Amino acid sequence: MNVLKTLSIAACGILLAAPGTVYSAEKNAAGYLSYASHDEIVKAARAESGKFMATFAFDQKTIDKVIKMFKAKYSFVDAVGQEVGDADARVLLEIAAGTNPNDVVHMEEELGLNSYYPHIYKIDLLTMAQKGVIDIPVKMINPKEPKVLSVGSALAGISYNSKTLPADLTPKSYEDLLNPKLKNSGLLWADVSQASGIAALAVVWGEDKVLEYARKLGAQRPVWTKGATRSITAMAAGEYAIGSLNHYHSAYRIQQRNAPHLRVVLLEPVPVRLNNMLGINKTSKKPATSLLFIEVLATAEVQDLFNKEGPIKGSIFREGSLTNTLVKGKKIAFVGWEDVAIIEPLQKRIFEAWGFPVAKPR
Repeated sequence: MNVLKTLSIAACGILLAAPGTVYSAEKNAAGYLSYASHDEIVKAARAESGKFMATFAFDQKTIDKVIKMFKAKYSFVDAVGQEVGDADARVLLEIAAGTNPNDVVHMEEELGLNSYYPHIYKIDLLTMAQKGVIDIPVKMINPKEPKVLSVGSALAGISYNSKTLPADLTPKSYEDLLNPKLKNSGLLWADVSQASGIAALAVVWGEDKVLEYARKLGAQRPVWTKGATRSITAMAAGEYAIGSLNHYHSAYRIQQRNAPHLRVVLLEPVPVRLNNMLGINKTSKKPATSLLFIEVLATAEVQDLFNKEGPIKGSIFREGSLTNTLVKGKKIAFVGWEDVAIIEPLQKRIFEAWGFPVAKPR
């Protein structure tokens, strides 16, 4: 016999009842769900049936480790995780159509975060974090869309080959890349496939200064390359000596593998962008389980895993994490939720400043 969940609305919120379980939750005027205590979340999760599914931006090996940690903490959960890979566009279409099976979904900033928001479950992560109901650093959460958060950060740094770069050219500021000795030298390279690190400086410098800097960098006539990993690997092998701003994690990964002579420095202001932005699928039947999973992603243990396996992809907002330690005491150029939309168009303007053709919208 089917037993139906009952829903009764009270002045303070809503009372949910499932077979053998009673738990309480509240909805605010905007329709955002929140729980009064962590115990209530666990009770609600126990009442949810079926397999929990999540997709986010890590390799499958790391995702499997995260799922194992989640199930170790909440043994009653049947969970599986999947690498999003290059499927973000398809996943967004499925989320919009209500056909994506995942409970927790990854949001790709290049596809426009506003495209996701209408399809994300209304759950008030911010209020619960502020009240200590869930252990998630408040700054991970979007203050204007409190149903979504970022569980990682992407840093940008300057990498160089300490064997091939003359000591007097060791970078101590961004202006050092404009040293006349680097002009047309074959030592300096710049990646034409992405300029997000340079674009991120706009939150501190302003767009005009960023474009002026980009033009001066282009006037250095660097070796134009495509792809961070490929370019940094070539530099480690001695093909170039120093690169423009690029992904810190890419250089760090290559350095740790077999290139101790590769140096990666974080100059100020340090470009920091949101990474691994997530929300609960609007069609999810397991919002409480999803909430517990998101909380686990924000724990020190999982953040340490992100920094180890990413590498360096944990959030700067988890106190004591490696990413937090790397930027502690430094001035940062933080691309927050309100700034995300400026990066892609500013990158195109940087490419134009370098003299490369950019596709124009019709």
